[in-house]
Amino acid sequence: MNLYRNILIIKLKHIGDVLVATPVITALKKAYPESRITVLVNRGTEAMVTDNPAVDEVLMMDRGRDLPTVKRLFHQISFLRKIRKKGFDLVLELSGGDRGAIISRFSGARQRIGFAPKRQKMLGRHHCFTRMVKISTLTQHMVEHDLALVRGLGIEPASPKLTLYWKKEDEKRCEAILAERGIRIDKPYVALHPTSRWMFKTWHARGYAAVSDYIQNNYGLPVIITSGPAKVELQRVSEILSLTTTTPANCAGALTLKQLGCLISHARLFFGVDSAPMHMAAAVGTPAIALFGPSGDHMWGPWGQGHIVIKKDWECRPCGRDGCNGSKVSRCLEEITVEEVCAAVDKQLSTRPES
Repeated sequence: MNLYRNILIIKLKHIGDVLVATPVITALKKAYPESRITVLVNRGTEAMVTDNPAVDEVLMMDRGRDLPTVKRLFHQISFLRKIRKKGFDLVLELSGGDRGAIISRFSGARQRIGFAPKRQKMLGRHHCFTRMVKISTLTQHMVEHDLALVRGLGIEPASPKLTLYWKKEDEKRCEAILAERGIRIDKPYVALHPTSRWMFKTWHARGYAAVSDYIQNNYGLPVIITSGPAKVELQRVSEILSLTTTTPANCAGALTLKQLGCLISHARLFFGVDSAPMHMAAAVGTPAIALFGPSGDHMWGPWGQGHIVIKKDWECRPCGRDGCNGSKVSRCLEEITVEEVCAAVDKQLSTRPES
């Protein structure tokens, strides 16, 4: 087996995509323990790989979008030169896009492995790689999809797991934020994350409110509602809170990604939708109940054992569309009942210890 000493992993996708790719990092570090591993991600997603002991450096893609056209071009050329100077000898391009392919080619690495696209996107894209792996997302989870490049090196990952790390400072700040809301981090609670980057992947507010009340009334567990800082997410949380008869703790928009991961790690149960926090729950070992609508749970469901996915077995799903007929509202989510979710809550909470 060839020994690679300087490895670049490229994942220019969203937050959850980067977290789902962490088993690749673990597998490469185990196979090449003396290697230096660098991960290139989009700015805003780096929290999923920083503080990871298997990662030596995290690079953030800065596309210079605010720069004039000519300056942006020189900015991007300068970035490619920076990559080349690092002297990588192996590149794994997990994004599947043309930008990652170009970076792979200009890295100068002697081995550059990427995915063979279903349709040729960029003329000459195949010249960017020394090896291309054909794979289908129609039959496997994205964890296995990404690990196909690792297997292309002759490495068989053992028990791949998602990994997420944070500092003690993140833990302390999370604890302080919860204390401000009357919640102790060392006592059982349920984390409810009702939103997503794409709101057509979310459930209705009345359902979240009813399930939150059910948990607090029947199990006496505090419910903590979290969300991203986007206005539309905060509005959804406000709507949920206006419909509850109990009083969930509101942490919407108050946590960094690291702090959110810490909060979820101490929760007895996570309830939400197809989102990065759902993948965080899988990474930290917190049982999840996840609602799936237009996205495919076979590809994006919570990785590992002990989770419950609630979905409609309709022929039209998963469609991958932004709601039914472009409406931004997904009937396959809207028609999931409160009773279905509460039954899953009973199953998860009745089989776990109180503390």
